[in-house]
Amino acid sequence: MKFSLRKACHPKTLVLLASLFACTAPFCFSSKENEEPEKLADCLYARIVSPDGNAVGNSGFVILDRSVLVFDTHFTPEAGRTLAAAIRSVTDKPVRYVVNSHSHPDHTHGNQAFPDAQILSSTIGRREVLQVDVPSLNRTVKATQSQIEKLQRDMKTETDAAQLQRMSEQIRQREAYLESTSRLKIMPPVVTVDDRLTIREGKREVVILSIGSGHTDGDIVVLLPSMRIAFVGDLFFNNAIPNVQDATLLPWMKTLEEMLRLDADKFVPGHGPVGTKQDVERFLNYFEELKSLVQPAVERGDSLEEVTRDVQLPAKYASYRFQSFFASNVQKMYAEIKALQLSLIPAEGPQKPDRPKAGK
Repeated sequence: MKFSLRKACHPKTLVLLASLFACTAPFCFSSKENEEPEKLADCLYARIVSPDGNAVGNSGFVILDRSVLVFDTHFTPEAGRTLAAAIRSVTDKPVRYVVNSHSHPDHTHGNQAFPDAQILSSTIGRREVLQVDVPSLNRTVKATQSQIEKLQRDMKTETDAAQLQRMSEQIRQREAYLESTSRLKIMPPVVTVDDRLTIREGKREVVILSIGSGHTDGDIVVLLPSMRIAFVGDLFFNNAIPNVQDATLLPWMKTLEEMLRLDADKFVPGHGPVGTKQDVERFLNYFEELKSLVQPAVERGDSLEEVTRDVQLPAKYASYRFQSFFASNVQKMYAEIKALQLSLIPAEGPQKPDRPKAGK
């Protein structure tokens, strides 16, 4: 078990998550959320939210003997405060623990609503918040300010009334985003769990553990053994095409196999409704089918462009959310299978068999 307070982070450069979802890019989500916490068991709740609102990612909380543990905190400070209010509506116990399943903002930017809590994540999750999320926010703010300045300059020479109206609305949206961002305080995790940590208060037991990488390199989950319920973050998208920006799909498939071995009957995903083992199996089957569609093309030597064009989403997934992610799913699977294929070929190329010597 690795359980430590971290004051420093590894200097490795990480890939920036450019856009979590089309609806979570700046300027296009609603500021209101109406989802009430869903009671899953005695003292255990999930908040299943719409990706079109300001919460974006699901969260949950468990009421312990003397305190509350929260799993993920949504996408904005406002959504985090809504979550905090929902907790207060069912208990007056303090929130002592916040577990971030991974570093993506739709699971961490509500952390500031819980200033007195210990925030936990994997070591990689903490590092990504510090090395990716904080610089990304600063860059986004600067880019938005530049966009506003350019729009203001362009409006001085624009004569079309309809275009002026559109530009004025774009400025308003960006100013609203900057005003909202000014209230955001990124709070990175301070406690890291890279194997397994059990928290017990009275009869309540919560297990925080790593079951493998997938959606990111630093995913962790929470298991409630007595209730047979697991909060698994974005390792599980229920009825949705997954975001694979920071993912490794082949390891993700193995991690899903590990998830199915957990002593749980219900699985709270990062996005989508609460699911069962059958739903997790269906999500794993999606990856297996994707691999079966892409692998023959790689073995034929088809290019990435050809595979992206030719591989179509199977009809059985036509009702899934986030259809626009499918192309990136195909591309990621292609890259991983291709890399695996190349790793099996020696650097000097395929070897020719030795010629039999004369007389033998």
